Amino acid sequence: MKCVIHFTTGKAWLEGQPHWKQGLVPHREYVREALAKGILVAGGPFMDHTGGLIILEVDNLEEAQHFVDHDPAVIEGKFKAKVYPWEPLEGIFNE
Repeated sequence: MKCVIHFTTGKAWLEGQPHWKQGLVPHREYVREALAKGILVAGGPFMDHTGGLIILEVDNLEEAQHFVDHDPAVIEGKFKAKVYPWEPLEGIFNE
């Protein structure tokens, strides 16, 4: 199943600073691990610096929530995250 993770800025986000100045290297490394495991479909920041999204291909909603719960940026309070089950109907993600 596919899940969308919607990230928004958390309490530790440096207001007025772009995402590349937020100390997100551990988060990016964590996301790259998901890519290596084959569960990352797509992801990236919103260009207005208000958060971002990730699309995962996982076995169940609990696996996606586990991903969020262990994300360094969520743990550090830089992001808040919400997981949504997602069923794409059109486009490249429904293949």
